[in-house]
Amino acid sequence: MTPVEKLSLFKYRAQELGGTRMLTKGFNPGLSVKWDRMQGLRFESSEPDEEDLRSFLLTFRQFVSPKEPVHLFHIYNVCRGVVTSDELKGYLVQSRDVWKRALKNAGIDLIIDDVKMTPEHVADLWINGVYFHNDDDNRREIERLVPYEKLHKFVFLDYITEGTRQVMYTASVIAAAFDSGAIRA
Repeated sequence: MTPVEKLSLFKYRAQELGGTRMLTKGFNPGLSVKWDRMQGLRFESSEPDEEDLRSFLLTFRQFVSPKEPVHLFHIYNVCRGVVTSDELKGYLVQSRDVWKRALKNAGIDLIIDDVKMTPEHVADLWINGVYFHNDDDNRREIERLVPYEKLHKFVFLDYITEGTRQVMYTASVIAAAFDSGAIRA
């Protein structure tokens, strides 16, 4: 597959992702922490419909799986070689930096047993231990984290939120590069 074909495929998959029911219905995960004297500490979360999430992940997973041709970091590298506009390249560098930070830090820091659970690690647990594969180590770790399920599920959903933002942003920069003729064939 040529670099231009990869970028075209990326745009197509991003459009497919944007058309998923989970995104068209509005995806706005949230987490609240409440405390009162009688009930103690409680966590409440708003999560997407489970079937919508599973369907969404079929496409989203392609952007975060290193072996896929539309893997986000791979696409950033492809763009570096074929996008000719310095301005558009700058936008892509910013997007890459935001995504790199998002892999390490979520809206909250989740530290369990003195170990920081990065969004990238938590997403791997959910994607490979729950949704797509039967990785025993990941599944066992998820089971160990059941008391903190609302917290680590929020970290996973935050990872998805930021990943989706960067995919859609990158797709719009790529579309602008195609539209302005700033792609070296």
